[in-house]
Amino acid sequence: MGDIGIIARRLEGGNRVQYGWCGNGGYFKSAGLRLLSWYEEADLVEYLFGLGQTGLIGKPGSENGGERALLTHRLDGTPFYLGESEREIFSQIAFIDYGYFYDLDNTWYYVIPEPFRIKVPLWYIYKHLDAEKYEFEERYMLNQLVATYILEDHYKVDLDFRTLIQSKYPQGIAYIKDDVLKFRNPCYRIWTNYKFIYDYFDDWVLVKTSEDYSYIKGLVLKKNQKSDKARRIETIDW
Repeated sequence: MGDIGIIARRLEGGNRVQYGWCGNGGYFKSAGLRLLSWYEEADLVEYLFGLGQTGLIGKPGSENGGERALLTHRLDGTPFYLGESEREIFSQIAFIDYGYFYDLDNTWYYVIPEPFRIKVPLWYIYKHLDAEKYEFEERYMLNQLVATYILEDHYKVDLDFRTLIQSKYPQGIAYIKDDVLKFRNPCYRIWTNYKFIYDYFDDWVLVKTSEDYSYIKGLVLKKNQKSDKARRIETIDW
């Protein structure tokens, strides 16, 4: 796993996003914790994105001096990229491993940039770190949860999806489950070996949590909108 991180936000109106580099070492205790500590309010988020891309997220005002190096912005002079959809936020920088997204509900989300873009409230990640304050095991758990949901829960309620599976694999869903769920990264297995399943869904997954972020209440997946005429519904409206 690498360590490149990006921050992004949805602009007012909902049809534009702003995104860009927030440094190497983008895991939670380097980047995410700083966002929760210093940049939860909308006016501070506005200030942060106004600074442009950075190699390190510093304390508010640190660009003016007076803070230790580890608490000071490392601005590179590059403005943030602009796009029309959340789907674009990983498009300009290669090998991103961590995404932080500030949405119109004034909430920071942690987005796992794997085949499925798993979007979960950042406070949930904060409450589910390991003993060394890393989120890596929770990422694997979320990956397993999404794959299990697709192959079990969603399979039970979506007739079109069941029909698709049965047409591709007459031996049944059990065959696919046995193959996919044994992997540590089962969503990647779906993407590489069962692309028709991956293509059936929108590439983003929204994780719904309890109000105190202590547990997951459910997952939201949408069918892939394949029509060029249909504007994709962004996750803020899921």
